[in-house]
Amino acid sequence: MPQIFRPFMIVVLLLLSCGAQANSLLNQHVMATSQAISAFYMYSLTEGDERYQAEYKKFLSQAHEHFQALKKQDPKLVAELEPLWANIQQEKNYEITAESEFNVPSFMRIQYRNYLENIYQLVGKTIISESNLAEQLTLIALDVEVMAARFFDVSNATMGVFTLSSSLFEIDPQAMAENMKKRLVKLQVQVNDKTIKKNLRSVSGKWQFIEGSVINYNQEAAFLLVYYNKKKINKLIISSQKALAAL
Repeated sequence: MPQIFRPFMIVVLLLLSCGAQANSLLNQHVMATSQAISAFYMYSLTEGDERYQAEYKKFLSQAHEHFQALKKQDPKLVAELEPLWANIQQEKNYEITAESEFNVPSFMRIQYRNYLENIYQLVGKTIISESNLAEQLTLIALDVEVMAARFFDVSNATMGVFTLSSSLFEIDPQAMAENMKKRLVKLQVQVNDKTIKKNLRSVSGKWQFIEGSVINYNQEAAFLLVYYNKKKINKLIISSQKALAAL
């Protein structure tokens, strides 16, 4: 009997492995895309600070690498996204200038908003289980980056939150923040490693420090502090993932 079922089980394991790899690539793509968006708007908000331009190009390049890998792994998943992503890639060398009053063109803002909505929606569809601790850590970092990207978008817009279309419902910062905090609390209960627990406490503290600004789209918020703390949260999550892998 085992001889009969062995080939079947191998096929199932291979399919599960491919699905997990595709989900991982998608998460990495969304993460890098969100980081690129935040850096791009910081480039504008700081009136052309080249440090953020460099970060924008770095993250956009990473996002493109993940997109290409995802396209090879699961071409159907990204078929509808490819034209949108190609348009974004055309503007990868865009420069913020004093002549444009350091403003982001409306077409670029719309491109990024639509794309982030679409890819975040895909993430929601591909989450099968939260039993994997490493995946839970990734989802916490991912939600923070996506919420931050939307915050920087709104902070940069002249009309602020009024520039958002009522049709954009997938990225709901208040709902995302509540889900993320629940996941964070649950994860702290599940893990026993002291380093990870300490990191997660720090993540919680740093998020509490910027949450009000990020989810309420406060245009008077100190965007430098939001950018700094969301980067620190990402580093803490990466450190926790490494600690988890070493257990």
